[in-house]
Amino acid sequence: MTVTALPSAASARPALVGLVRPGVCARTLRGLASTLAVLAMLGAWGMVLFPVDLARADDAPGWTELDTGLQLGVFTAPDAPDGPERIVAVRIDPAYYEFSLHTTSEEGEPALSLAEWGRRHDLNAVINASMYLPDARTSTGYLRNGEHLNNPRIGGNLGAFFVFGPQSPDLPQADLPQADLLDRTADPWEALLPQYRSVVQNYRLIGANRRILWPQGGPLYSVAAVGQDASGAILFLHCREPITAWRFATILLALPIDIRDVMYVEGGPQAGLYLRTPLRTDVWMGRHPADFWSGGNAAAPLPNVLGARRKATPPQPGLFPDDRERPTPQF
Repeated sequence: MTVTALPSAASARPALVGLVRPGVCARTLRGLASTLAVLAMLGAWGMVLFPVDLARADDAPGWTELDTGLQLGVFTAPDAPDGPERIVAVRIDPAYYEFSLHTTSEEGEPALSLAEWGRRHDLNAVINASMYLPDARTSTGYLRNGEHLNNPRIGGNLGAFFVFGPQSPDLPQADLPQADLLDRTADPWEALLPQYRSVVQNYRLIGANRRILWPQGGPLYSVAAVGQDASGAILFLHCREPITAWRFATILLALPIDIRDVMYVEGGPQAGLYLRTPLRTDVWMGRHPADFWSGGNAAAPLPNVLGARRKATPPQPGLFPDDRERPTPQF
């Protein structure tokens, strides 16, 4: 999503009512055949006529372990368990997984879909890094990966930083979390940003003391976000059902996931989350609020993404360790 031209909702489809007069029967059938052909083409092009993230029979509430240090959770809203609002959460232990930032500006390649980014860099989870400017490559907030600056400007109204890859020359790396969410109003961010290899700045959604920092009301969008729980695990979060940011935050705080800080990264049809493991590969994409037919475009090109990849030699123990032997991933 760019910040100057938000995706507009598709117009509602008219309902078919009444009887067809004999004189127009042939034209109606030809029109119906053409419509079905177009819809089939959209599906083939990745427009996903039927949503890519429909509920699966094995989506039991709560956490499902996919690998040591990697869990998938699918949750309904506690106050509306039969409603359409479903939160998908990928919980990542930084002791077992390393994070990475991938941008078209650094790699000099065209934007890729979430799945394409995942395959190119052998990532197990991928999510939007941030919204971007009309040039379709520059992040709306500060974005740095090593020496590469996608956007060197600190956004004045963006209050959250996701940092990872401690590289402090002044402090032992063991004293810094492998990944962290910083609240601009509560953390010494100016001193901490230089201590990390990669930094992504976005809007705060939930800040210090589990306080919602987004006003009530506002537009309805699908939401992608990055969060952190009380243990220090990082969560990639997604809700396909269009929802206000405030409602999204209230659901997160009510879930049994002990969420502490949350950073909004994208809204609308391009808000997505991709999972790629030996046990499950899936993609969840957003949709337009008024577009009944579209489940989001899984092939949508995104210029900047965050990824998580299992470490080659993870240390012991992690935040939620497990002693079972795991098969070598085969993708």
